[in-house]
Amino acid sequence: MHEDLRRRLRELGVVRGVHELATLPPRRRVAIEDLVPGRFYTTSHGQCFVVEATYPPDYRHGALPLSAFLDLSPEIVAQIAQDGALAGVDLQQVCFLDTETTGLSGGTGTIAFIVGLGFFAEEGFRLCQYFLRDPGDEPAMIEALAEHLLQFEALVSFNGRAFDVPILENRFILARIPPPTVGVPHLDLLHPARRLWHYRLPSCALSALEPEVLGVLRAQDDVPGGVIPYLYRDYLRTGDAREVKRVLYHNAVDVLSLVTLAARLCRAFANPWAGAEHEGHEHEGHERDGRNERLGGAEFFGLGRWYAAEGRLAGAECAYRAALGAALALDLRAMVLRDLGYLLKRADRRAEAFGYWQQLALEARDDVLAHVELAKYFEWHVGNLSLAAGWTRAALARVENWPAGTRRDVALAELYHRLARLERKMGGGRGQIDA
Repeated sequence: MHEDLRRRLRELGVVRGVHELATLPPRRRVAIEDLVPGRFYTTSHGQCFVVEATYPPDYRHGALPLSAFLDLSPEIVAQIAQDGALAGVDLQQVCFLDTETTGLSGGTGTIAFIVGLGFFAEEGFRLCQYFLRDPGDEPAMIEALAEHLLQFEALVSFNGRAFDVPILENRFILARIPPPTVGVPHLDLLHPARRLWHYRLPSCALSALEPEVLGVLRAQDDVPGGVIPYLYRDYLRTGDAREVKRVLYHNAVDVLSLVTLAARLCRAFANPWAGAEHEGHEHEGHERDGRNERLGGAEFFGLGRWYAAEGRLAGAECAYRAALGAALALDLRAMVLRDLGYLLKRADRRAEAFGYWQQLALEARDDVLAHVELAKYFEWHVGNLSLAAGWTRAALARVENWPAGTRRDVALAELYHRLARLERKMGGGRGQIDA
């Protein structure tokens, strides 16, 4: 162990004191069952260790109680997941799934050494964490997981479709056990979270959403996800499970966050206007009841784009207008004006879109999209060729100041072509035509 550690330190550039590692005493073995509450689950392949905990339904994980998930409509859950099968699921029969693995790349060589399953039971919210004390115990753990997962009607995860579930299914197949996750309705929260919070947060990783959205602050016992595989490898070498206890804490918080994140997302999608009545009161009502769910301008923009992609155009329009009524960075405000203008244009409400194109033309720093849309509007729908040419010339003046390159060359060619056509029309005595 010490030689391996010395080599790793040298690779990191640490030289002074490395020779002293040879004199360090060996680490004592500390079994996981001596550190955390749990039990040994017996299968036909032997035993596996399961860490168990129960939380009351009103247990608050951040701003929301766990029971908030049970108050959701299954139809909304199905819309969020884009999986109609979830509309018929009993939310009491949903399993919240998160794994800790020996690698982050997946593949058949990657093992899940902790599999956390959270679910609602009569006594409250149950958390069962299957821990692989030794790689030789994997057949027992896989058999136990297969029995447990068959009890649920649906899964909730964070990036589980691409990572957790494929890893588990590989292990089931290698163990010659039919994967119990195949065909099960699945709400993966990663992509809905990105849709709603991408324009507000630099990262939509679960660890970023917890403090910024859910109000969850992890204790110092937590460990960064990137070091977890190394901690497990150290445990296998030494038998010292003290750091594994911290990994179990990390996994437990992940599973609990899945519950309140699902509730938060579904509530925002179903009724984003909740909390508007508290505007101007510093969120007093929300802080008292722990919800703190009023959306900001960036979130309304993300929601508007989400609604538009789902074909909910009336909702998208409302969300865009709400975004414009909130504080926004200039570049984000330009994007809202653009998308609202396009939405109104596609709805053949060009006269309404006109005002937003004008505002965008005034506010956009380095773009002429609005100028071109205004030129089109005056040429084809108002019939004022002089104004259409004026907006085209204004666009040309702006593009002339762009840095040299393909973008500038293409834009100039298109604008000169448009202006030449307009001047030919006006030269033919049609500076003003009927709309």
